[in-house]
Amino acid sequence: LMDFFSLWSLIKILTRERPDIVPLSSSKAGGLGAAAARLASLFARRPPLVIFTVHGWGFNEDRPAWQRAAIFFLSWIATLFQDRIILIDTADYRAAKRFIPREKLVLIHNGISPPVLIPRPEARIFIARQIGRAIGPDTVLIGTIAELTKNKGLKHLINAINQVKSKIHPAFSRTNFPPEADPPPADKLQIVIIGGGEEKENLQNKIRSLGLENMIRLAGFIPNASRYLKALDIFVLPSLKEGLPYAAMEAMSAGVAVIASRVGGITDLIEDKKNGLLVPPKDIDALSSAIMTFAAGIIERNAMAHAARTKIEREFGLNAMIENTLNLYAS
Repeated sequence: LMDFFSLWSLIKILTRERPDIVPLSSSKAGGLGAAAARLASLFARRPPLVIFTVHGWGFNEDRPAWQRAAIFFLSWIATLFQDRIILIDTADYRAAKRFIPREKLVLIHNGISPPVLIPRPEARIFIARQIGRAIGPDTVLIGTIAELTKNKGLKHLINAINQVKSKIHPAFSRTNFPPEADPPPADKLQIVIIGGGEEKENLQNKIRSLGLENMIRLAGFIPNASRYLKALDIFVLPSLKEGLPYAAMEAMSAGVAVIASRVGGITDLIEDKKNGLLVPPKDIDALSSAIMTFAAGIIERNAMAHAARTKIEREFGLNAMIENTLNLYAS
């Protein structure tokens, strides 16, 4: 019922304003907005150009098969009312070509300006205050910036940290770590999850049930959180679904080593073992192994972090994204 009222409200607004271009983002807005634009154009001399930007297809989410099929069908119906569809990553572009006419599709990668960064000592002091725990100079600080939803896979990160804790034990063999480095003791690992969302209580309960309160902290929402990226030694994005995530791009631009799931546009950003580490989504063993590799190997993670920053600077600049988007609008 609320969707119907939203559709009617959009029709009234578009009829009154008569825009030349209607840009849409997110699956529901992409459908409702496109339908509203088409209905409103019945009363206009010239229909607006409807441009929908896909930030990850909804049918790729971790849902029951019947729900994914329904979302796929509705996504296809919505494309009938959309003139151009912007894909921000190669994986979604390839998927789109299977059910959308190619002339409607445009690949425009996200782009960023280098984030304004607070120096590492000040950033670590700030994060320490947020989590209520000291962060020493020899602490390996692992973090992520994400909305606390199921799609971000944060429960899998918590499980992976629990596995890491069990392996970093005095009796644990160092053969699981790179031969050139010793594993850090568990009390020298700290994990901070920055962000808010619907899964906060579930994640907190999971942390408590595993006895990880001394290792993992939920810092909540922090405005302009990317400013504090220099505080981190490792950035982890264990998502189940992604488009081209700004959080990972900002971490790479900040020179932080990144571990991420091999989903969506993340593979546009990260080449495994060259400028970061990729793991299958929901694979606890692979994620814990990647965390241990970076935690124990400072030389390796610094080299990959440098390569990641170079890739962002060369291939994912803000100006290129703006120019390509304006060219599409002008056409």
